Amino acid sequence: MKLIKLSNINQIYAQGKTVIKVFNNLNLDINNQSNVGIIGPSGSGKSSLLNILGLVEKPKSGDYFFNGQECSTLNVEDRTSLRKKDVGFIFQNNQLLEDFTVLENIALPLILNGVNYSKAINESLKLLKLLGLEERRKFKPGLLSGGEQQRVAIARAVIKKPLLLLADEPTGSLDDSTASLVFNFLLDLSQKNKILTIIATHNLKLTKRLDKCFKIEKGKLIEI
Repeated sequence: MKLIKLSNINQIYAQGKTVIKVFNNLNLDINNQSNVGIIGPSGSGKSSLLNILGLVEKPKSGDYFFNGQECSTLNVEDRTSLRKKDVGFIFQNNQLLEDFTVLENIALPLILNGVNYSKAINESLKLLKLLGLEERRKFKPGLLSGGEQQRVAIARAVIKKPLLLLADEPTGSLDDSTASLVFNFLLDLSQKNKILTIIATHNLKLTKRLDKCFKIEKGKLIEI
């Protein structure tokens, strides 16, 4: 069974009286445990595609099957529940919470899913040791370097072991050397936890290390 199946997806956005068509009968089939890249120029729809896959927004038309479940007809509550349990997100600006320590930031998804605080913190500490950031566990995110912050954001996204991990330009704000290190950590962690990882990126050097790569062109996905 395909973990992800998009069939004839159309998406439009209205800006005043102007209607912008982003996807034109877009299709995508992906099995489990792959690392997949999505490339395309700014405005081509990379973030929109991730939002549809992550159940943040609905397409105008078409069908989306996630782990065998038809998602296009789910109500807001069911979409939120599915997303909270089975989807992890990583953003370019990491979106770590400054009011919490590094350790608490990583633990938060487990706590929100009902895991008790002590167990969530212990699981977070294991990931921090893998990161090599154990000594920074009590730091606030603002005291970390950009690369360290992004590794913490990746750990936060994978700690609940989601079926699907979506990364939107996860190394876009990092220098080449740091981007490579963060990218390696992302791939290693997703493979270890058997997570399907889909990465939207401009960095063509990094896409060479992925299992598959697609380009968004004229509202469709083309494998490259």
